[in-house]
Amino acid sequence: MGLFDFFRRKKKPAPPAPSLKEIWRGFQRVLSGNNEALVLMGDLEEKLLGHDGFDLHYLRSRIDLLDGHLADLVSALQAISGSRWPELENARGRIKEAIHQRLAERPPCPDSPLLVRLEEATPELMPALGGKAGNLVRVKNQLHLPVPDGVVATLAAYRLFMEQEHPSEPGTLLERLSRRLAVLDLADETLVEKTSRELQAMVLAQPVPEELAGALVAEARRLAGPEGRGLAVRSSGAREDIAATFAGQYESYLGVAPNEVPERWRQVVASQFGERALIYFKIQGLLLEEAAMGVLIQRLVEARAAGVMFTTDPESGDSNHMVISAVWGLAADLMGGQVSADEYLVAKDRGRLLKASYGCKDHRLVFQDGRLIRQAVEPELVEAPALDPGDLEQLAAFARILENYCGCPHDVEWVKDLKGQIYLVQSRHLNLAGDRVPLGADMAGAVSGAKVLLEGGRVGSQGVAAGPVFRLYDGRNLADVPAGVVLVAPRTTPKLAPVLPRIAAIVTDVGSATGHLALVAREYGVPALVDTLKAGELLTEGQEVTVDAFHGKVYLGRVEELLRYQRRPTLHLLNSPLHEKLRAVVDLIAPLNLVDRRSSQFRPENCRTYHDVTRFAHEKAIQVMFGLMDSVEQGRVPALRLLKLKTSLPLNLHLVDLGDGLASHETPVPPEDILSVPMRALWRGISHPGISWAGPVPVNLGGFLQVLGQTAIRPPERFWDKTYAIVAANFVNYACRLGYHFQSVDSYCGPVAADNYINFAFKGGAADETRRIRRIRLIAYVLEKIGFEVEIHLDVIRARFRKRPAAETEERLDLVGRLMAYVRQMDMVMSDDDIPLVLADRFLAGHYDRPGEERGE
Repeated sequence: MGLFDFFRRKKKPAPPAPSLKEIWRGFQRVLSGNNEALVLMGDLEEKLLGHDGFDLHYLRSRIDLLDGHLADLVSALQAISGSRWPELENARGRIKEAIHQRLAERPPCPDSPLLVRLEEATPELMPALGGKAGNLVRVKNQLHLPVPDGVVATLAAYRLFMEQEHPSEPGTLLERLSRRLAVLDLADETLVEKTSRELQAMVLAQPVPEELAGALVAEARRLAGPEGRGLAVRSSGAREDIAATFAGQYESYLGVAPNEVPERWRQVVASQFGERALIYFKIQGLLLEEAAMGVLIQRLVEARAAGVMFTTDPESGDSNHMVISAVWGLAADLMGGQVSADEYLVAKDRGRLLKASYGCKDHRLVFQDGRLIRQAVEPELVEAPALDPGDLEQLAAFARILENYCGCPHDVEWVKDLKGQIYLVQSRHLNLAGDRVPLGADMAGAVSGAKVLLEGGRVGSQGVAAGPVFRLYDGRNLADVPAGVVLVAPRTTPKLAPVLPRIAAIVTDVGSATGHLALVAREYGVPALVDTLKAGELLTEGQEVTVDAFHGKVYLGRVEELLRYQRRPTLHLLNSPLHEKLRAVVDLIAPLNLVDRRSSQFRPENCRTYHDVTRFAHEKAIQVMFGLMDSVEQGRVPALRLLKLKTSLPLNLHLVDLGDGLASHETPVPPEDILSVPMRALWRGISHPGISWAGPVPVNLGGFLQVLGQTAIRPPERFWDKTYAIVAANFVNYACRLGYHFQSVDSYCGPVAADNYINFAFKGGAADETRRIRRIRLIAYVLEKIGFEVEIHLDVIRARFRKRPAAETEERLDLVGRLMAYVRQMDMVMSDDDIPLVLADRFLAGHYDRPGEERGE
């Protein structure tokens, strides 16, 4: 062997060219992948509007599906084109990597000591305290309002706990929880309940680090003091009372002894994986994977009375008025809807009482002999006011200070000790309803004649809704509550929160308008009437009712006059962490940068989003198909037999049968031998007897001169070339160049509606651009009227009709065929802007005569 032969590289044999059937199957893959990808992109963009809830599992699953469709689409394009655009796969991989990087990003956990005392919390430590504790630090240290002494187990303590290895389980607790959360579908309520138990069990089985446990006990003993005071151990989630209230969604413990604090700390941490918290995360657009829990440990106040203050009346929205709820003892039962409370409407400027109603406060919650007990209230105090005028003035003063500092209404929990000192134990922004209905006679007059079933109680969340009554009594479970019902329950316990997203309204016998469930109902936009005392007695199972949670009434049947005030349930997704992550991901998916296929920038390396990839692949796949006949003629693609269609129309149409589209292969093929469902329907329209194919379209002088001018600039190669249809039983790919314009139809029409589609494209003409665009307007108007989605770019129109039953799809193909025949050379008659609409209306009315062809009608 010579030296030259030794070094000479042997060329690899070129892979065999794909057959026409293989190209068709690849083209179908491109079309299918493109359609599915666009649907997924549209779904993600819909989610950006914030109307529908979703979770990170949903987002990941959509991205995984997109990844799969894009990979298959690019692979299919390479197969049918002979790997003509290898850079497209590189672009897809680059974009995919960037998407998944954004999907996996997590905010850093701030550095801090494991424990921070409230009075020692500096501004730089605030992010490490969680929302509830951070708000109290501001109230105590910056506003100098009375707050019980306390200490915060920071997010650093949470991180220490989460990142330790379990003695008998592989990986850190955070890793094991994350794996479980990654496959959790929050739309499956049964799965949520099961997964919640598993996640909480994992947390409760994890040992508290000795360093943390020792520090918690030492600080707890300091707070309890020698007299052994009880402690409160409360959640302070990273987003709690900041992005959302989390009212009643996490556990809190009162009357805790110092040596119990580490276990209670762990239980609070576990509560963020409780069923109602998991669902709340989804509704609020928060990321479970980014959950982090600070825990607030405070000295428990020996309470004479306690309650809640809204610094602006949420019912009227009047910023001059405030609402205060109060009970004897500690307020945990008030928050949990276990007791009726006093309610005071107070003028904020001086604390003057405007209106009061006194609840039946038959028991009080107190810390006694080292434990929390419910104690019977003396008969003379059951309906006596729990607050005196001085208390109202003091609370009003606190309200003014808080609102002046923050510039917004507040929701405040307070406690009055045995000596009369009032302490603030929680403070957060109060979300008020954006749109209100006047509480005057206008609405009352609108429902004259409607039967009132229930009147009274308190408005927990404003709104109007209707539905059948579902009574949550006699041991029935939350899982039994169907969607769209008016839930009637004994009390406003936070345990009802998981069903709020699916019910129409809630009405309870006992409860407070300032309790946790009312707060969450207000966040969800679910009307709530509470403390009615007799809802369970008066409202019967299955009864259709209308709840008016503006005026505190329940009507028999649907009261349409009221239901016009019904609001769409609120989802606080916009600007939430999950929404921001979705936006960051969609920025790499949905925008379309490769708009003009004729531009020199229309190249695979310029793809910056998944939409660019699909646009490029779809455009190039069509280019491959439209050049298919040339490839066959030139021998680049193994040919199937071309069969000329027998017709008297001036169409040089050849058919390519992929196996089951024609009854015979004798040429010329009579139209009755067309078995392809979509081709048969399309041909029925093209050959409609009411449309004249004889002779040229009559034109005016201006249109004729325009045609002559355009012909001189860009003469046609061969007037009747490139007219063909590839057919199968349920498929047609029809491409026709008729003179100076090009039109194509790609359609699948089968028994499964979800698979059916029509893609239509039309471009060009012989006249000037203005006249061509007017013809496009005619086509677009007709297609939109018959249900197509239409996209126009100058004299190019693309339209699609998707996921409809076969009969409806065939009907549209027939109309598309008629339309294609009707508009041939029609650009030449488009002399003014009014003609397109006139001709479109005539076409839709079944009049297919064109200008100059009118027959007697």
